[in-house]
Amino acid sequence: MIRVKRLVRHGVFLTASILLSTLWVSAVWGAVSAATPPQASTDTGALLYSQRCAGCHDGPVARAPHKIVFPMLGPEYVLSAMNDGIMQAQAAGLSTEQKTLLAEHLGDRSLSRGEEATVSFCPETKAADEALGTEIGSWGMSPGNSRAIDAKTANLNISDVPALKVKWAFAYPGATQARSQPIVQNGKIFVGSQDGTVYALDLDSGCAHWTFKADTEVRHALSLGSVKNVSSGALFFGDFAGSVYAIDQSNGELIWKTKANDHPDTTITGSPKLYNDVLYVPLSSREWASAANPAYQCCTFRGGVVAINTADGSQKWVNYTVDEPSPTGEVNNMGVAFLAPSGAPVWNSPTIDVTRNRLYVGSGENYSSPASKTSDAVIAFDLDDGELIWSYQSLAKDAWNMACFVGGVGGNCPSENGPDLDIGASTILHTLSSGKDIVLAGQKSGHVFALDPDKSWYCAFTGCE
Repeated sequence: MIRVKRLVRHGVFLTASILLSTLWVSAVWGAVSAATPPQASTDTGALLYSQRCAGCHDGPVARAPHKIVFPMLGPEYVLSAMNDGIMQAQAAGLSTEQKTLLAEHLGDRSLSRGEEATVSFCPETKAADEALGTEIGSWGMSPGNSRAIDAKTANLNISDVPALKVKWAFAYPGATQARSQPIVQNGKIFVGSQDGTVYALDLDSGCAHWTFKADTEVRHALSLGSVKNVSSGALFFGDFAGSVYAIDQSNGELIWKTKANDHPDTTITGSPKLYNDVLYVPLSSREWASAANPAYQCCTFRGGVVAINTADGSQKWVNYTVDEPSPTGEVNNMGVAFLAPSGAPVWNSPTIDVTRNRLYVGSGENYSSPASKTSDAVIAFDLDDGELIWSYQSLAKDAWNMACFVGGVGGNCPSENGPDLDIGASTILHTLSSGKDIVLAGQKSGHVFALDPDKSWYCAFTGCE
């Protein structure tokens, strides 16, 4: 059962209908794509994949990661790659209908069409009712990730809850899941969607004031802040392809866009945390899935946090949860060298400790063996320069990737093989009645523990006291 839970965590369900891939050009793909496309009357996504994609994405082609990536990227990403991106040559000869069928098959959901894609936009005369007053500028309200909104801000008391009724509802076009928590300001609700659209919805009626299209899924809560020369303020967020955006909150126009990290599998799943004109972005990745391909060199991604200046999108600092990966001396059954340490992704929102000038994050499992001392750990970084101050590891020797599930013996599965018990949720900085601060953390094992933030642990390289 725990293996199934791992797949659910990443939004992947291994059924016959899920056929994933990543968009890479290769000689094998090119050879397959030269085949005569099937007749439209017999086209199915599965048939098209079998004839035109499987030669690379089912097999060991080094630059074509395993087919378990596409549902995370979505059919919009796949279709764009065939129409305008890296897979144009391979998609040559396919009709619009065939590309759509293939994209939907690989992305494991339907593309928006017709009435399904309709968004009700507000009339031009409709202005957001700023007098509504409710403001929720970040999810959890406080830097310490309290995950709570007080009654005054919510304009609700416990006694009001039984009397609540539905006022309006908004259906996300082309979506099968909704992960982005809403934030509210000036009579608007700001929220991201599975197809990468960011919506500014009217708090009173649910109509859309504007939309913005990111490259791919926006999975987390947006943050509101200020940017020089943008009087209305800005929204900050990342997408599943690892890009970070700032857009004008009044009209959705792009202010700047930057990459959080240069690793091609970088993704942003946790909400970036905005504090003092710096956006602290957690670094997670899809490499746990890429490693299912035995021709892929496992592994090179490092989890961490990057601090981005909100004024222009420039990087202030970056630090990682593990050292630079290097060869371990071992190879897999295809003769591909293993690299370590790797992984320990951060897929939760950073917690800001204003008093100590630190941030705290939880890390996940390593992707390759031997596991490091900073996987499945709570890690404290300095806010100013990113220095790793201390870390506390809750579980040692946890290295896992998808090869352990689908690759079989001899592939890229780490020798330690799990159990993949990340610290996935955001840590919480809490003050006890005594005035003492503690850092609360929950693990996928079901355990919750409290740490003393004043303990001068530096466990990453010297070991804990």
